[in-house]
Amino acid sequence: MSITDGRDDKGEIMRKMVTALALGAFSLSLVLLSGGSAVAQHRPRGSYMRTCRNIRMEGGTLFAMCEDRGGHFRRTMLRDFHRCRGDISNDNGRLRCRR
Repeated sequence: MSITDGRDDKGEIMRKMVTALALGAFSLSLVLLSGGSAVAQHRPRGSYMRTCRNIRMEGGTLFAMCEDRGGHFRRTMLRDFHRCRGDISNDNGRLRCRR
């Protein structure tokens, strides 16, 4: 093996490493973007947003921690929230809506 061949091998290895790193970075960015869009789903509007926190959605269910009249936060959920007509509200620590 000549010295020139050794340099070519190192150059080829370096190109492959750079390509692998670039593909890895691209793949990671796709994963992060797709995960972010799932987490950042549009929350349905409603008056509940003033007194509820940790609002999240899974499928057709809306989850939140909502404040009751005593000032305590309670876990609550509203199934099939997409079927709600009008306002989604916090009723003493519980998510409510008209259907």
